[in-house]
Amino acid sequence: MNLLQISLLLAHEDWVYTKGWIVTIAGFLIVIIALFILSTIFRGVAAYFKKQDAKKNEVKEIKPVATVKPTVKLAEGEIAPEVLTAIGMALYLSTNLHDEESNVITIERRVTSWNDKNYGVRHWKR
Repeated sequence: MNLLQISLLLAHEDWVYTKGWIVTIAGFLIVIIALFILSTIFRGVAAYFKKQDAKKNEVKEIKPVATVKPTVKLAEGEIAPEVLTAIGMALYLSTNLHDEESNVITIERRVTSWNDKNYGVRHWKR
């Protein structure tokens, strides 16, 4: 080989290595830029939903409703229907409790053809 061919080979190898570095740096920059764009999008979406939650959880002032006085006069010893309703609701809420559980799990093993050892795939010779 003469000197010209050797210099062309060396120049070609340098170009290949230079291309490799260019591709590596370009790939790295593309990934960094994509991550920056995605993080910006996610932050914007999170801020939007936080704003929506703040609007939804906003406490609204409720104006008091004028109380209506009962027009029915009660006889002596009678209880007003509102009081009876309140007593009934209190009794319902205090007695409507969950049942007490024993906190014991009872699982009985049943032998079926799905879990029968005789139908197993591997038969070990002992």
